Amino acid sequence: MKKRISISIISLCLLLTACGQEPAQTTNAEQPKPLDVNLQGPGALQKNESGIYKAEVTYGDEKVKNDDVEMIEFEIEKKDSEGKGKMLKPKQIGEGVYEIQTSFSEPGTYTVQSHVSAKGTHNMPLITVTVK
Repeated sequence: MKKRISISIISLCLLLTACGQEPAQTTNAEQPKPLDVNLQGPGALQKNESGIYKAEVTYGDEKVKNDDVEMIEFEIEKKDSEGKGKMLKPKQIGEGVYEIQTSFSEPGTYTVQSHVSAKGTHNMPLITVTVK
C-alpha cells in the first residue's frame, strides 16, 4: 500500500512538473546576418606607384545601402609602425562600394585595412602590401 502511494505521489509530481513548463517562444525578430567586407587591391607595388583599394560591403546576401553605413575608413600603416597609420576617407563609387587610391613613398611592408561599421556590427579586413 505504501509503495503504491509513493509511486502515485511521484507520478503526480512528474505530471505537474511537465504541465508547468512553458513552450519555447518563437520570435519574429530578424536574425543577425554577417557584415562582410570584400577588400580588394594589389598586394605588391613599386615605390610611388598608385594602387586602388576597394571595399564591397554586404549584409547577408545584399549590398549594404549607403544610409546603413555608420562609418568607413581605410587605414594605411607600415609594418612595425603600429599606431602610426594614416586614416583615409574613401570615395563612394556605388551602393555599398567604396575605394581609395594611394601610393607608397618608401619600400617596405604595409597593411591596408578597412574599418567598416554598418547595422550595428564592425568588420576590419586587411591586405598586406609589399612595396619595392
